[in-house]
Amino acid sequence: MGLFAYKLERADGTPAEPATFQTAVPTWQRGDTIPLGKDRILRVIGTREGATLEDDAILIVEETGDG
Repeated sequence: MGLFAYKLERADGTPAEPATFQTAVPTWQRGDTIPLGKDRILRVIGTREGATLEDDAILIVEETGDG
């Protein structure tokens, strides 16, 4: 099973923290959440495919107050 690499961005286009994310899940969608430890969760609010096959896809995320 391979890993999929994603760039993480905020809605304004700036890099999120962390700026990249690797996962075995290839099908992230709006509303999915990414747990980043005990106190941090990112919610996917959109996606963008990479410009070329070599580019990472982009997940547009926001930090939730949950966690």
